[in-house]
Amino acid sequence: MKNSKYKLFAILLVFLFFFTVPFFQSVLFSTDKQGAIEVNKSVEASFIKSDKKFVLVFFGYVGCKDICTPLLQELNSLYESKEFETLKEHVEIIFVNLTPEIEELQPDLFAKFFNKNFKGIYLSKKETLSIERVFGVYFSKDLSDKTQLNHTDNIYLIENNADNKVLKTIYLTHPLKTKKLINDIIQVTSNKK
Repeated sequence: MKNSKYKLFAILLVFLFFFTVPFFQSVLFSTDKQGAIEVNKSVEASFIKSDKKFVLVFFGYVGCKDICTPLLQELNSLYESKEFETLKEHVEIIFVNLTPEIEELQPDLFAKFFNKNFKGIYLSKKETLSIERVFGVYFSKDLSDKTQLNHTDNIYLIENNADNKVLKTIYLTHPLKTKKLINDIIQVTSNKK
């Protein structure tokens, strides 16, 4: 009887954390900076290997149907939009996989399914754990389905310098404010020319 109470309590805590925290983040930040958090902080992100000056990074996992698939489809629409056309030479979209138990090739294949220009990155277990500290990405196995992963779904705009990476802005995706994102990228790319 005790175990079932603890299990129910644990499920309730996970539910509250993964479903109410993003909701409150969206509510809190949707009026402040239009759904974005400005950071401007150097971060350790050696997994980002791009020749572009800026990268949009999304953390998820291969096969995620509820969060990753719709968001990657939305990023594809953004990437293929007329407004983004001139930004393609400066910005790369990168999907970072949070499940190290898959084959190393799968994240890139998953990302390229949505757009041939997207890049998917595989991280080892050690690298995945460091992501949590550096970017504040939260993820854990789903209690009811161990093949699923609960995770945050923010998009990170990173300035990709040769000597360091600078986390410029974190974008909340409930809803993703694409006009704000495009305007921010236009502003940072024009400042760097």
